[in-house]
Amino acid sequence: MTVVLAGVGADQSNVGRNLPLYDDGTFEYIPIPEKTPETDESETFGTWPLRNGGVAADLLSKIRPAPGREEEWVTDPDRIADWPLHRDPNFDALTYGEHRGSADRRQGYVRLLEALDPGDVVGFYAGLAPPGGHPHRYLIGYFTVESVVTTAGRSPAEKRDLLADHPENAHAKRSHEGTLYYDRVGAEDKYVAIVAGREPGGLFDRDPIRLSERYVKPGNERVGYYLREEIADEWHLRAPDADPVALTRKPAMCFDLSGGAFRDRVGIPGTR
Repeated sequence: MTVVLAGVGADQSNVGRNLPLYDDGTFEYIPIPEKTPETDESETFGTWPLRNGGVAADLLSKIRPAPGREEEWVTDPDRIADWPLHRDPNFDALTYGEHRGSADRRQGYVRLLEALDPGDVVGFYAGLAPPGGHPHRYLIGYFTVESVVTTAGRSPAEKRDLLADHPENAHAKRSHEGTLYYDRVGAEDKYVAIVAGREPGGLFDRDPIRLSERYVKPGNERVGYYLREEIADEWHLRAPDADPVALTRKPAMCFDLSGGAFRDRVGIPGTR
């Protein structure tokens, strides 16, 4: 009886802007840039279709494949158009992979994903900007959990077999001859958790659910974005303290809510 929400998608940190939420309730979702061109993913910013016509590259003037590493922004339009996407989650194949927090298994995304059971839910939220309004974090889709596996503690051969079992997952696509990206770049303390999903699941067509509230927290001087109190209360947020959850970044959030109760609250992808 658990729902985990994960922050995903292109936004200010990696493409320099939040994606649009239109007046009719439809919105754009674009995956983040891939860190490496060595991937089997065929989708690029130049091929990813927008719901309102055109392709993802039409919305973007810059991308940054590895936020936080102080790398320069890519601004050449042709390079942006040709850059591969890290399609994670893959809403078509219902697969999601994650490494955030894997250096310390006691906290972060990986710990929460590893604890999911079949029938639980993993949901996805992104930064969207409505016309003339402030951007917010919105729930844009989810899928029901079928199984969760990790590469932790596995031999190279076992990792190859695991990745081969999940060929549509973005982490499998950017592996090279069965070797994970993090192993190739010397980050052996990181491992990947892969969530295989089943229906009900998918990306919402319209009317994403706003998760954030914008205000100045007592004791702070600047405006921040925090999880809405009604969401925390009604979905039974599992939190270690009473402080509001800051959503300026994209923390993983865990709720004590059954898959059925969650679906009753948010609807079914394809009908929303």
